[in-house]
Amino acid sequence: MQRFLLFLFLLMPALTQAQDVILRTSGEELPAKVVRITPDQVVYMTGTDTLQLPATEVFLIRYANGTKEVLGNKAVATTTVPALTPQQAEQLGRSDARQLFKAKGAFWGTCGATFITMSAYGLGGVATGAAIAATPPKDKNLIPSRPELLQNPDYVRGYKQQAQNKKLGKAAAGFGVGAGAALVVVSVAVIVALTQWQ
Repeated sequence: MQRFLLFLFLLMPALTQAQDVILRTSGEELPAKVVRITPDQVVYMTGTDTLQLPATEVFLIRYANGTKEVLGNKAVATTTVPALTPQQAEQLGRSDARQLFKAKGAFWGTCGATFITMSAYGLGGVATGAAIAATPPKDKNLIPSRPELLQNPDYVRGYKQQAQNKKLGKAAAGFGVGAGAALVVVSVAVIVALTQWQ
């Protein structure tokens, strides 16, 4: 019995890391284990609690194995694109991108590349940062305030333009942090070398 409990104790971290993610139509991400999906509801577990959400409130489920499932229930499918002028749709896309788009890799990728290249070779990570910032956001990373807005090309154009600007800002910040950290490391190394040389 003790071996079984020890086995469960050692297995627990692996089980808690592999979780599904429920992306609600509000943009909220909910880490959980999806148990069952019906046309009306999504049943999921968080810890030991079994909960449920109306299927109309769930936009997408990302499973722990990397697959994704967009819920195609009738309530979401029959929703029409709101009547917006092209300018309103583009402005709404920009606003949603400011609030909901996450440029996760832009900051850390540029920061790491800048730090490594400046520390080792005295060069900057400008090229890496430029490449990261110039890469347009992938459609799978667009998180709209309402899923049906992705059917509006003006909304998508505004969203992507603002998301690109956000990536550029994150890459610039990553370059600054990486360059500053590399400068500190190189300065300390030079000071230590000079102190030992004398």
